Amino acid sequence: MSEFLILFPLLLVLLGFGFAEYIFHISRRNKIPVRIHVNGTRGKSSVTRLIASGLKEGGFKVLAKTTGTVPRLILPDGSEKNIIRYGAPNILEQKFAIQEAVKQGADIIVLECMALVPFNQKISEEKLIRATHAVITNVREDHLEIMGPEKKDIALALSGSIPKSKVLFTSEKEFYPFFEEICRNKNTEIVSTFPEKYSHLNYMQGFAYYEHPENVILALEVCESIGIKPEIAIKGMWAHCPDLGATFFSEYDLGERKIGFANGFAANDPRSAASIWENAILQFPEYVFKVALVNCRKDRPERSEQMAKEILSWKKNPPDLILIAGEETEVFKKTCLKWSLGNSKLEDLKSMNAKEILFFFERSLPSNSIVVGLGNISGLGLELLEYLKQKEILKG
Repeated sequence: MSEFLILFPLLLVLLGFGFAEYIFHISRRNKIPVRIHVNGTRGKSSVTRLIASGLKEGGFKVLAKTTGTVPRLILPDGSEKNIIRYGAPNILEQKFAIQEAVKQGADIIVLECMALVPFNQKISEEKLIRATHAVITNVREDHLEIMGPEKKDIALALSGSIPKSKVLFTSEKEFYPFFEEICRNKNTEIVSTFPEKYSHLNYMQGFAYYEHPENVILALEVCESIGIKPEIAIKGMWAHCPDLGATFFSEYDLGERKIGFANGFAANDPRSAASIWENAILQFPEYVFKVALVNCRKDRPERSEQMAKEILSWKKNPPDLILIAGEETEVFKKTCLKWSLGNSKLEDLKSMNAKEILFFFERSLPSNSIVVGLGNISGLGLELLEYLKQKEILKG
């Protein structure tokens, strides 16, 4: 009984502190008139950066937060700060980003959704952000173990971030009717994207890296809805700094060899991987020996299996060589053996670090090779990109 008399007042004090902090959060949040919540399977980080850059070009003070390859705060002056995490990612980061936006005097905040668990996506929107503008980039087959088991379940999970009585922008076509019905029930306007609308801009010409056209169109739609003319917004997008995981195509001089390389490590779902593979082949027609380099993760065995099945289904332009590396390659290897490799060869580089893999390129690949990094960017993927930066890049 005595313990209860001690603990009960402490519990009341803690609840009081929590309630007071939430009231302060609501007050801070309401000081930011435009709050943009970016969700979806692929392209969230890119679209977050593109929207923020377009709005800055239009004269707004914008703070953005991405949770892509490396979580970052992008401040109104264009500088960036890494977000230091002590433990697992937590949706309360959104609260601290809003606090920083108020501190910086921002009138717009652009937040990438960081939740995967469906309940957390809903809570993040309804309790923390209360977006004035929502974005769902697309629905792809990734994180099925959390949001699945089927693709339609992913669409349902993502719909948790749709606000009431506001506006949703999306590039998604397959599940557009589903989102339209959700928006109708929430009295929210839904805006789809159409490439033809901005064709007069020649909007892809000014990017120094490879950006997906659907990401640009989506960002232009959001910026235009807030009053920024597309001709102005696109200039900011062309000048912005991309996420570390952004797709790029470059040529590298590796001693006696020159190779083409495409960064698709952040393309975790089958459709995105296939798109980057085909684009890489178009980008480097002179490189005829095709290599798929797959970075595997120990905590993503289902992704390794999914990626193996996808690569083995490429009949038009199959890889001549599949290299698997990273923390755990057995799942990928077993899937390949089960589904048959066809004419492709498989080599396991699990024991190699990034520097050793680069040496393998120099020693073992033909000089007319194109290497496409796929699977996962964390760990080995980022390390390999850092080593490649040290090589002389020959602009193609």
